[in-house]
Amino acid sequence: MCRGTFCRVYFPAGSAKCQDCCANHSPDNGTDHSVPTVVQTTSAPAQQTTVTVAKTPTDVVKVILSKKGNVTPTTFTTYDFRSMGDEFSQIGVVYKITITADNTVLGYAVTNDQVATLQANEMTPHYVSSSDKVQWGLLNPYMVMEKATNTTKSFTVDKIAPYVYVLDGRWMASDIKYNTTPAVNYEITITKIYNPVPTPNQGTS
Repeated sequence: MCRGTFCRVYFPAGSAKCQDCCANHSPDNGTDHSVPTVVQTTSAPAQQTTVTVAKTPTDVVKVILSKKGNVTPTTFTTYDFRSMGDEFSQIGVVYKITITADNTVLGYAVTNDQVATLQANEMTPHYVSSSDKVQWGLLNPYMVMEKATNTTKSFTVDKIAPYVYVLDGRWMASDIKYNTTPAVNYEITITKIYNPVPTPNQGTS
C-alpha cells in the first residue's frame, strides 16, 4: 500500500497512480535525508607583536677642569667653560664642583657677558653685618658655593648660556675677620655629567 505522504496528497490511496508515485519516491518515514551544509571557516593567522626595548644611554662623567691657584681679599680668578669644551652649557647638564682651600673662598658662575664688569664696585660680592648671606649687587650668579674650604656641590643647568666660573676672594675685604688674610691657596675640580643622547625637546600646541 502506498504510504508516501506526497503521493497520497495528489492521488487516491491504493490507486495505480499512487502506487507508481510511491515506487519513484522514498517513503516519508520522518527521517531527515537532507545533506548537512558544511561551512568552512578560515582562521586568521595570529598577529605577532614585536616589542622594541629602547636602550638608555649611560650618563657620561668627565672631568673638564682641575686647577690650582690662589686669591686674596682684592683678587679673583676666572675659568671659562668655553676653554673646557662647553661653548654653551645645555639645559639638563650637571656640573659637580669640588673646591678645597686652606681658607674660605667664594665660588660662583656668571654668564660670559658679565665677566667684563666684574671689576666694577657694584659687581663685587660682599657681606654686611645684618646678614650671613653674600650680597651680590648687580651680579646674577649661578652654581654658588659660599665660604668653601672642602666642599662639593652639584648643579643642573637651567639656562643655555656660555658660563665662566669665578673663584673670588674680594668678599673677604668686607669682613673684619678676613680682610687681612694672606693669599688663599685652592684647588678646583669641575666634573661634567651628561647624557650623550639627550631627549629632544617636544613642542606643545
